Amino acid sequence: MRVWVFLAAAAAFGKTYPVDGIVLACDPAARTMVVSHRPIAKYMPAMVMPFRVEQPGELATLYPGARVQFELVIGNGHSVARNVRKAQGPDAVIAAPKERLRVGDRLPPFRLTDQAGAAFDLSDLRGKVTAIDFIYTRCPLPDVCPRLSANFATLQRRFRGGELRLVSVTVDPDYDTPGVLADYARRWGADAAVWRFLTGDIAPLAAAVGEVYWTDEGSIGHNSTTTILDRQGRIAATVEGSNYRIDQLEHLIAHELEKPQ
Repeated sequence: MRVWVFLAAAAAFGKTYPVDGIVLACDPAARTMVVSHRPIAKYMPAMVMPFRVEQPGELATLYPGARVQFELVIGNGHSVARNVRKAQGPDAVIAAPKERLRVGDRLPPFRLTDQAGAAFDLSDLRGKVTAIDFIYTRCPLPDVCPRLSANFATLQRRFRGGELRLVSVTVDPDYDTPGVLADYARRWGADAAVWRFLTGDIAPLAAAVGEVYWTDEGSIGHNSTTTILDRQGRIAATVEGSNYRIDQLEHLIAHELEKPQ
């Protein structure tokens, strides 16, 4: 019986990769940690990514700046960090983005390019409740960018015909050109009247909403922040990570839509 259980578990999770990196943030309630990791051999380049841990108690000894090692287990639609442990070496100094806004602050002006190659700025969202997330089309983890996009596809259906606008910003603008984003949008059945995909110099917008992001020698920063804006362009709520329940985001959006204009 034990052998059968082991084989079933092995079938459920396809491959395992060793990972080492530096913790940027921990969320024990969501059982996630954001890690800046080195290249994972035969899987992905160096990046900043959120990881869901198998044993939440392993987060108790971690903190921003701690060096960690763990096994990344990839299955069919799932990934999990297993055997998370502190690694040797000095802690890194992690500073929070100074530009990050708070709930109630108004989003500053930005100008990017959408999947049709058209200019897109804050004025395009005037008078609309908006959800903004960050993705990239080459994301290899099934429960990060694909999950975020699946959630936005659900929101598009749930609030169709309403005053909701969805904005997905790529953290890989060098690769994710308007044409690449247009193909990605079609893959998710995105209605351009509701859901836009943006590329360009995203750094100011990312910093304003607390998205940990940078590109340097192949690394991609990405901590999966989703921000809700009210009709006046003010931050109404922020959801961290990609493992939130879709009904939680629906509730936040519905709450803003129900407010008198």
